[in-house]
Amino acid sequence: MTADQRPVVDIERNDGVLQLRIDAPATRNSLSTPGVVEGLLAGLDQLENDPELRCAILTGAGGAFCSGGDLRQLASAPEADTRRKMSANAWLYRRIALADKLVIAAVDGPAFGAGLGLATCCDLVVAGASARFCCAFVRVGAMPDAGLFWSLPARVGVPMARRMMLFAEELDGAQARAAGLADEHVTEGSALPAAHALARRLVEGPGRAHGRIKAGLRQSPMSIEQALAFQLDNAPGLFASADFQEGAAAFFEKRKPVFTGR
Repeated sequence: MTADQRPVVDIERNDGVLQLRIDAPATRNSLSTPGVVEGLLAGLDQLENDPELRCAILTGAGGAFCSGGDLRQLASAPEADTRRKMSANAWLYRRIALADKLVIAAVDGPAFGAGLGLATCCDLVVAGASARFCCAFVRVGAMPDAGLFWSLPARVGVPMARRMMLFAEELDGAQARAAGLADEHVTEGSALPAAHALARRLVEGPGRAHGRIKAGLRQSPMSIEQALAFQLDNAPGLFASADFQEGAAAFFEKRKPVFTGR
């Protein structure tokens, strides 16, 4: 494989953790780079279909998480082509959000536009010292896409999401942590190691329970009746799971449980 043919998404797996790294430095890891969306979807296929994989980490190479879409392509494409491209890209955000397994975003550098959407549809976000988050669409006369009307208010609330969308104000890592956009803010060079530390905790935890928690939070806010119905539909199956049997046994035996995700 030549340098020009190298994959723009590096996929690595280690001890139950799948790492997906966008590596398209010429475009600052733009989703418009040929092969990026396809590579991420291929990685998510592995995550969903391999029972040995318990969670995933999504990150970017070269000091950038994801710069969003290519403005030149968007400006020159017919509306019908843009609609088809957006429909295809929607599968990426949908697959991350609807997967039973959790996905962690490790963000260094910019997460702008659709890149912000990519980060916020993940279950956990770790922001490095260089991380910058911006819902930049209005700077060029566009409106947010990438699922941001769902994912951004879910993280920061409607008032903060409104401000980010209307004024395209940037947040650094510390501001993102304070706003709830990021779950952790770490020092320079520590975002990926911190994400792996979180992933290790997930791998050692009860994977089926994690999946049901993710599904419940995805449907929030719920009414009391919706919450009670959700727990009735999901909790009994967990009580019958191998992980619950192990957890209960470990509790009574006063030891740490060894969960298998089953």
